[in-house]
Amino acid sequence: MNRFLSFVSILMIFSQMLGCSKSPQPQPDAEEPKYQFRHDGSLDIIAKDGSIKTSYQIEIVVEQEEVMRGLKYRDSMADNQAMLFVFPNTDYYDFWMQDTYLPLDMLFISADETVFQIVENAKPFSEERIKAEKPNNYVLEINAGSAKKFNIQVGDKISWKRKP
Repeated sequence: MNRFLSFVSILMIFSQMLGCSKSPQPQPDAEEPKYQFRHDGSLDIIAKDGSIKTSYQIEIVVEQEEVMRGLKYRDSMADNQAMLFVFPNTDYYDFWMQDTYLPLDMLFISADETVFQIVENAKPFSEERIKAEKPNNYVLEINAGSAKKFNIQVGDKISWKRKP
């Protein structure tokens, strides 16, 4: 029983350390890592009638370290670029914008590649959780305003492929 209480205490201390919020603004003297867009593949957003609404060059993110980093520390993304998060299992994958400089639209996508939730204009540096309404396998991050610009709607599909 003492081992269990010690373990729980350590977990609580560790979670409090992780939960401490940082300043929502980048520190001017802090040197942040710079990441470049990696063109891993392409993705189309397809309307219910089968027409292509828009296409993106995508950076495909699978590894946990990359998922945790996402678009953090990037100060720009071209209009034809996006980041596709690919998860190994269907589950409720939440997001946040800590240390993310760009306002984004987020498309939550089910295992059958159907968009079921659109979060528009996620605020840079926000530590508020962006919660998935249903279990998802994918999230596509695009520049803020793109969902409206291309009339992306719940029920649209994605079709993507890796570069050879």
